[in-house]
Amino acid sequence: MRKLLLILLCLPMIGFGQDDRLIFSSGDTIYGKVIEVGVNDITYQHKDETTNNVTKKRELAKVIYSSGRIETFQGLGILESKIAIEENERLYLKQKDENKKIRIQKREDRIIYFRELNESTKNYFVIRTGISMADIRDGDDWPTFKEDNSLGLSVALDAIFSITNRIDLDASIRYSQKNIKAKTWMFDSGGTAWNSYANLNKINFIDISPKLKYRIINRMHISFGPYIGYALNGKRELINDGKKHPRDGFVYTTNEPTLTVPYDSSVDFNYIDFYSHKIKRFDYGFNIGIDYILTKKILVSSEYSFGLSNLYSIPNIPPNSVLAELDNSQKTSVFYLTIGYILN
Repeated sequence: MRKLLLILLCLPMIGFGQDDRLIFSSGDTIYGKVIEVGVNDITYQHKDETTNNVTKKRELAKVIYSSGRIETFQGLGILESKIAIEENERLYLKQKDENKKIRIQKREDRIIYFRELNESTKNYFVIRTGISMADIRDGDDWPTFKEDNSLGLSVALDAIFSITNRIDLDASIRYSQKNIKAKTWMFDSGGTAWNSYANLNKINFIDISPKLKYRIINRMHISFGPYIGYALNGKRELINDGKKHPRDGFVYTTNEPTLTVPYDSSVDFNYIDFYSHKIKRFDYGFNIGIDYILTKKILVSSEYSFGLSNLYSIPNIPPNSVLAELDNSQKTSVFYLTIGYILN
């Protein structure tokens, strides 16, 4: 059909010949001589023959006479439509074939990319930084403490070692902030608690955590494992009813003698006296997380740290006080969202 289209386009420029050319709507071409053009029919003879043949005008596209004159008929529209359909089909098949080649190439590129990604992340290090949201899990959910959520900084270094195609060992060390509440109780001679002040202690921990990572898909892992943490230092913030004295600290005036409580904004982990509380340095629990490798060098991760260690105690609680009946335990609860850079 393409050749026929070229013929139809070029024939008007071809020089005169000795034969008439009859081009049918089917695309067939006959060389011969037109004998008669009737109202509905055309009579013609094949080249070198004397037999008359009759065809309907609607079956002819055009006749190019030996004189060079061109006469078109009803079948020209049909022929042009066939040529257009065939050309569109040819272009469609060509485009379909090209799209198939592109899909195959993209699939091969992805296979190569993930193969290289898996090979490059067999054993590697990751530096991660982001935010942490620290909370506290209270034994009796002390009603005076409702401001214990806080955002902090989290920095971690992970060493990843491949065990199988889907399982890795992640040995990490992390710096993060966790919260512990401290309420200083004072008792009268009868063991009744009176006047207290409270602090939210924001403490900086170093956690060491070995975790197992399982590859769900090529770039996504889930992880689970224990951790142990050690408190480096921390700051205290007053969060309820104390009033700060300009020089000395917090002053309380009650039916007992006036008492001035010295205040220091840093956390003292060895602080035990008649005010009765102690903050412990060691924390332990477990981590669960998920991470996704965005590129060969960048990953994002979220992790939840569930503490099991009670980090707060009140050693000197009078046995006949209401406080002795309460669960004063505090355990950490921290959510992390970080972005990491892969070193390999």
